[in-house]
Amino acid sequence: MPVAIPTGAPLTDAEMKAGLLREVDLFAGLSLDQLREISRTLPMTTCHTGGLVTSPDDDGERLFIVKRGRVRLYRLTPDGKQLTLDILDKGRVVGRMSWLGQELNEVYAEAIEDAVVCSFTPDELRRLIDRFPGIGLNMIRYLSDRLAASEREREVMAFRSVEQRLATRLVELAERFGQPDAGGVAIDARLTQQELADMIGTSRETLATTVSSLRERGMLEMQNQRVLIRDMDRLRELAGS
Repeated sequence: MPVAIPTGAPLTDAEMKAGLLREVDLFAGLSLDQLREISRTLPMTTCHTGGLVTSPDDDGERLFIVKRGRVRLYRLTPDGKQLTLDILDKGRVVGRMSWLGQELNEVYAEAIEDAVVCSFTPDELRRLIDRFPGIGLNMIRYLSDRLAASEREREVMAFRSVEQRLATRLVELAERFGQPDAGGVAIDARLTQQELADMIGTSRETLATTVSSLRERGMLEMQNQRVLIRDMDRLRELAGS
């Protein structure tokens, strides 16, 4: 069978940028023409694997939106170790902007795969909201969702066991990065046991013991930074979700 060859003019740079913006919730509801207009004013850059999107050394305030790829948030401990806080994917926001209550002091954002990001300063965001009020409403929704998620996370960390905290985090990661697999659901994000331990506030040794217990009960496998959830229903039940 002959291979179909695409026809038509290739996409312009503005159209490709507008297409990426369309995939981000912050710009939901905007027309393609409006997205093209925004794409001409906002810088869009590629941060290659291992590069820093933002760090505490950056001057001024700026927000970054992940449009493609994944970014790891981490903080340095007093002895210089990296404490992983979260993994960000498409549509997530990172950076500092005090008038939005977006403060990430002493936090680094590192691309763990090639990531496309756009960014804007407080003045640029204000101008965007003045021009497109829908962006302001989308930003409110985003920040409200993040606040609710933060409150749930604090409750989990304060009142649940390590096993329950791990189950909760794995369910969340599976909802964001899960891919069907012959043996269950694979989390499409390479995670070390130390990174998972950091995310749920425990030691790597305790995390390893907990993973071993869940493996013996047939709920998950973890090998070579790959997590495979074998029984999502039981893991959700353990997480209380």
